[in-house]
Amino acid sequence: MPQVNYKTITQITGPLLFVDEVPNASYNELVQINLENGETRLGQVLETRRGMAVIQVFGSTTGMSTKETSVRFSGSTARIQVSDDMLGRVFNGFASPIDGGTPITGEKIDIVGNAINPYSREEPS
Repeated sequence: MPQVNYKTITQITGPLLFVDEVPNASYNELVQINLENGETRLGQVLETRRGMAVIQVFGSTTGMSTKETSVRFSGSTARIQVSDDMLGRVFNGFASPIDGGTPITGEKIDIVGNAINPYSREEPS
């Protein structure tokens, strides 16, 4: 998806933004939310339907407005680098090291797994 800033927010309810006229948003896609004062926040698409996306904001929606706040869709889901370099390290909620150590190297993997098929589960005994 091209990097476009959408200023079509129709509603802000709690931690949710409702954005219209978004033709290609994807479930779990990460977004950057740009406030009028230059501040940015992150969010994730929870639902899409008929050109509308519901976005959960990671943090507060304070200072956001339907007229002046814009949303940029990243085209990708959350990914983290995984390796043995992570052992004994301290991370924030976005899996970024916060202990002053060396950067993590390794394979980037998608943190969103596949849905579990309820028919493939074993029945409890």
